[in-house]
Amino acid sequence: MAIYSTLTLGEKIRQVRESKGLSLENMAIAISSSKPTISRFERNELEFSTDMIIAIKKFLSIEKAPLFEHELSLYRNRMKVWDTLIGTQRLTEARDMQNEMSVILDLPFEQDLYLLFLVTEAMLLSKEYNIPVLNEKLSIAEGLLDNASDDALYLYHLNKGFYYAANAGDYKNFLKHSLMALEYMEKAKRTGTSVLISIGQAYNALGKPYKAIIYFERAKAQSKGDLTDISVGFIMQSLARCYMIIGEYATAEKYLEPALARALSVNAEFDIGLVLSDKAKLSFKKGEYEECLDLYDQSLKHHEQHKGIYLSTLIAKAIDLFKMKKYDKSQEAIERGKAILNEEEHGGIRSVAESDTQEITLNAVGHLLTLDNDTSVEYIKDVAIPYLRANGYTNYEALFFCSQLEAHYTKKRAKTKANAMAAIARDIYRERYESEIEFD
Repeated sequence: MAIYSTLTLGEKIRQVRESKGLSLENMAIAISSSKPTISRFERNELEFSTDMIIAIKKFLSIEKAPLFEHELSLYRNRMKVWDTLIGTQRLTEARDMQNEMSVILDLPFEQDLYLLFLVTEAMLLSKEYNIPVLNEKLSIAEGLLDNASDDALYLYHLNKGFYYAANAGDYKNFLKHSLMALEYMEKAKRTGTSVLISIGQAYNALGKPYKAIIYFERAKAQSKGDLTDISVGFIMQSLARCYMIIGEYATAEKYLEPALARALSVNAEFDIGLVLSDKAKLSFKKGEYEECLDLYDQSLKHHEQHKGIYLSTLIAKAIDLFKMKKYDKSQEAIERGKAILNEEEHGGIRSVAESDTQEITLNAVGHLLTLDNDTSVEYIKDVAIPYLRANGYTNYEALFFCSQLEAHYTKKRAKTKANAMAAIARDIYRERYESEIEFD
């Protein structure tokens, strides 16, 4: 598709006028001209004077709208600046710039730039985790994709993948759309870390840490390890998580240090808390339990204003306390988590799906403390494991609960039930780590 409309200036003005339901007579009176003269201008039989163009733009309420090719080129460059502001998390500035960019909405003939506006706006919404409005914008964009530019298709698929991950925990479709975004990015000869990070996230969620590492390393190479780049800390942290999964703890620690340094350098409370939480999990894996608990507590302090992440960290701490056999402390963490979920206002929990997952996981950990009660066993077996198994990242937690029930049944000499739980665990493991990813 051509980047810009091939319509003449007169044809563009006529389309805007008609889209607003305004007549030639209305326009002629407003700009002190005549209906026949305006008609001739719109048919390109007369040239517009600068004063007339200014008057017409004011009448149509498109004073800042780009109509000429040089204006459209400048506008498209401004779109790239807007995209950069969003990508670097300068969201207040991005929101301010959104009003400047929205003039394209009044130009019905510039379909591709309108689509580019929609999908860039969707990117801003994704950073704010405004999932319902994100989906609304993507639904409008979907009707304009047939003749879209590669830039617009890249952003559409990048956002669509994020929507699947954030709204439904559907990491297979997250991966599918992220890979499509990469294809369009490379076709347009663009570079960017966002899509590489998304692919890495999706592969990791689908139990493919080695593939995830490939894309996170590509993203790191593109950013050149520059700690002033906001994405670098996240890339380092993501690599650390992958290396933790495959048991390379020294490498994981190597990546967590610069991630923490980056977060501290810009005093990013949210990011500092996330890295500290990962360091806590790493300390647990290394058997450094006191340090683990201290790091969890530090992480929680940094996340007091982010209830969703605070709750996820609290759940991780409760599970590790259970593994340490500090049952009273684990129960305290569970009760605190339930209190947060029961608050009327717990802003910061990103979606209903996230809240449901956290509630089920908290309940399941609580039931681990009372496994002699049949109700507890049934909840973990019939509610928690099936739910967590079906939801992206959390199928890893499903494996943990399977192992706990297997151990419980073994202790009770219920060999058939223990074997059944072991079989479920093997199935989950194969689904997560050994099966090939096939798209519909």
